[in-house]
Amino acid sequence: MHTEYLQSLRHKLERRVRRLKSSGWQQYAWVLRHFWTFFDSEPILVGVAAELQTRFPNAATFATTIVQEIHKGAFQVADDESEWAAVAYIILRQFAEEGNSRAASKFVPIQSGHSVDEYLTAFNKCYVDPFYEYVDERLDDPQFVLSQLIRFKHLCEWFWRDELFALWSGNTTRGEKLLATKLYEFLFTEGIHINIEPSSVSGEADMVGSQEGPERLLADVKIFNPDKNKGAKYIVQGFRQVYQYTVDYNEPIGYLVIFNTDKTQLRFAVSGAADPLPRVVVNHKTIFFLVIDIYPHESTASKRSQHEVVEITEAEIVSGATQSQTSVPSII
Repeated sequence: MHTEYLQSLRHKLERRVRRLKSSGWQQYAWVLRHFWTFFDSEPILVGVAAELQTRFPNAATFATTIVQEIHKGAFQVADDESEWAAVAYIILRQFAEEGNSRAASKFVPIQSGHSVDEYLTAFNKCYVDPFYEYVDERLDDPQFVLSQLIRFKHLCEWFWRDELFALWSGNTTRGEKLLATKLYEFLFTEGIHINIEPSSVSGEADMVGSQEGPERLLADVKIFNPDKNKGAKYIVQGFRQVYQYTVDYNEPIGYLVIFNTDKTQLRFAVSGAADPLPRVVVNHKTIFFLVIDIYPHESTASKRSQHEVVEITEAEIVSGATQSQTSVPSII
């Protein structure tokens, strides 16, 4: 990732956190809203939060328990720092929706002075600091895959489109493998250690990163091109394979990278469609979809005529992943 851009983003984030923590109770609520406006405008930051929530799906329940128990004098804290950051994210969002600085007393233990500013100081220590520290450290972690994949998509569509389409069209039999190799090359140069096509009981995943580390990157690459019999059914099959690999490797997250080599558009009608990347959750396993359009359109998106759209629903995806099958085919 570009060091200058990342450093600039971290400075912007730090300034907004500092401004929030120095705000008095009269300004705190709207400064927090401004913080989320900035945060939500940066795909990489949104990606950090999306990945965090995916790894700790029970964070919302934990946050609800805190609010329910706080008036009884009880205050539970997660043993794991990352899990607590996920809880902090939920509560920071809830507090912003309250729009009232006095609501801080709903989320922290009773304070001796009972002033709003004292409660806000406790709120910052309990939630703002842990969440900010997690995000800042994750931005500095080359193994944060979601941000890397978002950048890869932009590079492919903005700068490498013609090159990648020519790579695929010049050898459509091996085109999927050739495009996958471009992804491996990119991730390797970004500092992500990968093993290509390691074996699992369900076949061979295209890529498993950091296979011996605490977090593995599980990813498969597929082509979307209905004219080449690589339409919706083929994509659902790809999802199923990635899902099975997350089960085999006991990992919570997998990625399906899809190169669209046709003018037909691909759309996912899923509950996670509003996130940086669409995602589906099956049995506590989250699969992200990265669709990269490399078809050489003759005009810009604003002037382009509306071509056919293939939509894949969440029900189709989940059904394809959970239906009984004796074996899962290996990836090409």
